[in-house]
Amino acid sequence: MALGINSIVEGTTLTLELSGRLSTQETREFDTAFAEKVQGMKQALLDFSKVEYISSAGLRSLFTAKKKMTQQGGELTLLYPSQEVGEVLQATRFDNLIKVVWRKEEENVSQFYPLRPIQRWMVDTHFMKAKSTMMNTGALIRLDPSLDMERLAAALNDVLASYDIFRCRLVIHPETGDLCQRFDGDITKVVVETLSDEAFAQRKQEIKLPYDLVDHPLYRIYLMVTSTAKYFYADFYHAIMDGAAIAMLFLREVDKRYVRPERGGKAGRQSASYAGYIREEAEIPQAELQAGHDYWTRMLAGFDEDKHLSPADVDGASDTPEHEIEVPFPVMDKDFFRGKEFSENTFFMGASLLALAKSAGNREAIMGWVHNGRVTLAEKRLMGLMLDQFPIRWDFNEDITAGAFLRGLEARVSEGMKYRKSLDMVYASGMEDECASFILQKGNLGRRGTIKLGGTEGVIEEMPANEISAAENTLDIEVNAHDDGTFSLVLDYDNNRYSEEAMRRFAAIMKDMVAALQNEDCVVTELLK
Repeated sequence: MALGINSIVEGTTLTLELSGRLSTQETREFDTAFAEKVQGMKQALLDFSKVEYISSAGLRSLFTAKKKMTQQGGELTLLYPSQEVGEVLQATRFDNLIKVVWRKEEENVSQFYPLRPIQRWMVDTHFMKAKSTMMNTGALIRLDPSLDMERLAAALNDVLASYDIFRCRLVIHPETGDLCQRFDGDITKVVVETLSDEAFAQRKQEIKLPYDLVDHPLYRIYLMVTSTAKYFYADFYHAIMDGAAIAMLFLREVDKRYVRPERGGKAGRQSASYAGYIREEAEIPQAELQAGHDYWTRMLAGFDEDKHLSPADVDGASDTPEHEIEVPFPVMDKDFFRGKEFSENTFFMGASLLALAKSAGNREAIMGWVHNGRVTLAEKRLMGLMLDQFPIRWDFNEDITAGAFLRGLEARVSEGMKYRKSLDMVYASGMEDECASFILQKGNLGRRGTIKLGGTEGVIEEMPANEISAAENTLDIEVNAHDDGTFSLVLDYDNNRYSEEAMRRFAAIMKDMVAALQNEDCVVTELLK
């Protein structure tokens, strides 16, 4: 059996997953692969869980690899040797020369992972409204009739098996009693179901239910065929997946493996583990995060809901369950953002800050804005929850033009991004809980859109209903940039603080700010009069 080698690079850590035999014939292949991949690495991990046999030549190759890592100031670790290989290592005392992690040791120390700060913030928010579906994120998609459903099921199952996020389960730590997570849950195989219209209607109701959080699967995926159409339903608990992960990673991976099934399995494996990212992030020393903690404390200093939010017109007793409105924006020139020194995100964020300041009758605005959290190349390949919510503030007492304001806001965004790893204290302390928040959703991240599968387009028919608003004591400002070039504004508001009429007044102010900021020579302070 030939030696199989799969390489994974995470920062300065190289992992080589080996399978087969490591005898005289295969050592040359191993030596070549190791020498090519290990340059600049500080840690080399050799996963031996699928190595069936090792010869004396294989042992010599391991010793050479250890010397190479030592010479470049790194470390070599051999992971999970099988029983057969482990016996050889122990009999030759080779386990005294090379660091070996045995399977049982690994299970004892690393089966429990902490929740990331943003995960804990979401879960804690959910626990306050445990019957809410506000953390369900996904869509019901009507597929093109030409799609091969069995082939799509195979592509889905391949993706689910390749990413550790789908094995995530929230559990109670047996020693600390703290809520944490494991990545060893079973993967339920996706099958194609043929449903009557009545059964389909019932299924649509079932998939709107909140998630059972503790030790249950945190996603729902169904392929359904009715008398009139084919459907794909994919829904995830928000604390394990965000919109960017679903649209830009999950759906694209499914499409790739549908079109070219041979690229699935090991050839299509994710190059970085979400569980590994969590472990790495949890080990950042607090001293390294302190400058960011100070920055965010200054950013949020003096926040006052009576000063920095639109005035409430409902006193804690809503007469209606409604808490969301959507209004179209005026059509913008599609070339407006071309060549600008500020992004589309910054433009609409600036309009939101101005709308908050004007509606509150204040010359200062403080809010949070949502970023997809993926900055490095490794992070952009991570399937899981990566989004961040950044506090932002602006003092509008200075007479500056719209262009200068937007360029300055872009610079402030870049400055804040340097301290993104320090946002843990913002989530943990609840410093931003009552701020308004802003997010720009583009294409199929928004509420109207399509997805591409196998050269066809699927149409998003429904998205999970946020039946109990997550906008506790404040409002969420969402700008949707649709595929047809149009924009719309969605306000998700606390209906025990605001009436629909108040939110429509805010939407009108926001539309005015969007129109005004397109003239970069206008003075922003004039917009607040």
